[in-house]
Amino acid sequence: MFMKSILNFSFIVIVFSLVFVSCKKDPETTTGCNDSTADNYNASATVDDGSCTYQKRFLGEYSGDIKCPGSFSAVFSMADLSLEETIDKNTVKIIIQTTIGPIPVLGNITKSELNVDQPIPDLSIKPSDILAGASETPIKADAEIKSILTLSEDGKILTGILNIKLTTKEATTVNGFPIPVGFTLSDACPFTGTKK
Repeated sequence: MFMKSILNFSFIVIVFSLVFVSCKKDPETTTGCNDSTADNYNASATVDDGSCTYQKRFLGEYSGDIKCPGSFSAVFSMADLSLEETIDKNTVKIIIQTTIGPIPVLGNITKSELNVDQPIPDLSIKPSDILAGASETPIKADAEIKSILTLSEDGKILTGILNIKLTTKEATTVNGFPIPVGFTLSDACPFTGTKK
């Protein structure tokens, strides 16, 4: 009888042990952005779900220093930038201040880079703003700006090269010489912008 009681007690202990072991909860997982430098950082996220956005790091006014070595040295002698918020948190609106007026483009952002690949159709320009001795009469041209600008770790300095291309859509003249439709100018302009 005593032996039977011990066996029954042992059986009960084993059953309870199995019940408690099997009832242990798995640790809870919380998905979200777990990069502390992101705009939407979630301190309780245990699994990064790829939702991090970095738009706020880029927003602001940048005082630009640009050195166009060729065709656009006069146009981009000053090139301050302003980066503005858009609804899409992976995109910013960029306004480039130039001697021919503000040029708006869009840029896609990652953690530390701003990628610009923007055609600007039907831009109205005065050829004389670009080439000395050119006509003062405004003409239409297609422009294109491509660049990858990198933001410093402290979020204060943008650097990169602005690749700029302009193709005339109307004929014009420079010092009396005809410039045909489809005439193309391009330049690669190193840029450094400091956030104000």
